[in-house]
Amino acid sequence: MRRWGSTFLAVVLPGVLAAQGEPVRYRVAVSPGEDLFRVRAEFVVPPGRDTFVVSLPAWTPGSYTIQNYARYVHGFTAQTPEGRTLPWDKLDKDSWRIAAGGARSVVVEFATNPDTLDLSMALVDKDVAFFNGTNLFLYPEGSDWSFAAEVTVQVPAGWRIATGLAPAGSGRFRAADYHDLVDAPFLVGAIAVDSVVVDGKPVRLAIYPDSVLTPAVRDTVMDAIRRIAQTQNRIFGGPPYDDYTVLMLAPFIDLRWAGGLEHHNSQLDVMGAGEFAPGRRTGVLGDFTRPLLSHEFFHLWNVKRIRPAELWPYDYAREQFTPLLWWSEGVTDYYGDVTLARAGLWSADRFVASVNRNVQEVEGAGEIVAAEDASIDTWTEPTFVQESQYYYPKGSVLGLMLDIRIREATLNQHSLDEVMRALYQNHWLRGRGFTTQELLGYIRPWFPGVDEFHARYVNGREPLPYEVILPRGGIAATRRETKVPFFGIAPGEAREGGVEVLEVLPGSLAASVGLREGDILLRVGDVPTTNPQAFGAAIRSRFQNAEGQPVEVVYRRNGRQLTRRGVVRMRVTRSYVIGRDPNASPQARAILAGILGARGWVAGARW
Repeated sequence: MRRWGSTFLAVVLPGVLAAQGEPVRYRVAVSPGEDLFRVRAEFVVPPGRDTFVVSLPAWTPGSYTIQNYARYVHGFTAQTPEGRTLPWDKLDKDSWRIAAGGARSVVVEFATNPDTLDLSMALVDKDVAFFNGTNLFLYPEGSDWSFAAEVTVQVPAGWRIATGLAPAGSGRFRAADYHDLVDAPFLVGAIAVDSVVVDGKPVRLAIYPDSVLTPAVRDTVMDAIRRIAQTQNRIFGGPPYDDYTVLMLAPFIDLRWAGGLEHHNSQLDVMGAGEFAPGRRTGVLGDFTRPLLSHEFFHLWNVKRIRPAELWPYDYAREQFTPLLWWSEGVTDYYGDVTLARAGLWSADRFVASVNRNVQEVEGAGEIVAAEDASIDTWTEPTFVQESQYYYPKGSVLGLMLDIRIREATLNQHSLDEVMRALYQNHWLRGRGFTTQELLGYIRPWFPGVDEFHARYVNGREPLPYEVILPRGGIAATRRETKVPFFGIAPGEAREGGVEVLEVLPGSLAASVGLREGDILLRVGDVPTTNPQAFGAAIRSRFQNAEGQPVEVVYRRNGRQLTRRGVVRMRVTRSYVIGRDPNASPQARAILAGILGARGWVAGARW
């Protein structure tokens, strides 16, 4: 990930908040040339309170990792609006306790410099800036986050401002509560802005740099946005927003990563200009551009509104563990692909190719991880299986399988779409999250075997039944089994001429020679470990045909170098080839056609 050096500055509007019901007012001034943020915020102190505690979020919803934004804070001060200094101390890692001393209001100032090109962070460069409210906006500890807020953004001459927040005047925006405030990132600078009206509601694109949006690219990407919005609106019966904003950073640099983060009525996406639109003259978009837009747009419903009970409401100070991210993220990935097929942006073969890619990712993970376990473990990195990514492909495949089983059991008259609508109507519209048992309850009338399916493949660790279920939806799955060397560690970073061992798997060669967590692995036979990203493949290549042969393993523990002998162990791995089934039954073809957008029965189908 690449950092851009620059400046960012934030202060609040002057003036004492005279009443508890007044909005908290923030002002954000972007100042290229300095390498930090300066933040000033003013809060009303409840009557009779001698101490007042303010906190900064530790994470950003949608990015399930603790970032501890307070670690960037320095120069913290507290005073009254008249300038009287107020004593303060740290209450915990991201909270400050202020001795209000009878003051009606307190003014807090500090400097911070996260300055990182990351979806949940903030950054300023010479001609662009973006920020998430979680990085900047303090909240009163103990509040229910229901207070309204106003934000004024000051930018250099010629810069434009884009955000999902409702406008309240020139450069001013308002939020109904703190959740809305920090769920609407800002993109400002040399950006291009365009919009399209879909189902009566405007959908905007704001993209940096403006030069990346050539006329041909503009036509292509706006057409994709229009089709994606129309298709997903049809699933739920209309848009859940007054307006929607796509914020896109596509700089002319080699990022080596791309991604997006969903928000209440916007999305923030980052990818290199070459990945966003490699054909700038012809309007050709990159392979990941449409899937990213579609995935983040579907999050409007699934996770921003249809939300696991454990995430209701958000708590910005701590982890909020839920076993349902396989649904919130993985099934969203499934519907991202379904959307592209139904919108006419993907062919059926392209959809099935995406299924194939997801299967390869699941089977290439190194071991079977329960989708619910991966949902929990996403807060911890690194792990042996990169679980923060694992539940995306596995959840997508599980969503496809559930859709196939529902359609099969109901003669293609019911689908996973109706489960989504039931969750939306019975949970979001009634102001509550959903549990696993409630989710299963919506599926059970159409697929009575869902409880066993959940126990075996979602909460359980049985191999996914590709060959049993996918052909029922017109998709062939051919299994191949091979033996591969089983060394069995989770590698960490390169250290002291080797690689740190984070975990040792039972039954592996590593376990047999006594490797432990914290050891530094130096060599396996004649294979060095100086490159953590490459040595695993090197071991598999070197010992592919060496089952049972002796091998030396050299590692360092507490400064002492140890050499142990073991034998090469193997384990059987499965791989699958996924494709359209040329011999699919009429029923199976009808199910695939229904998934990809055909309504009701398919001509010529027999059940």
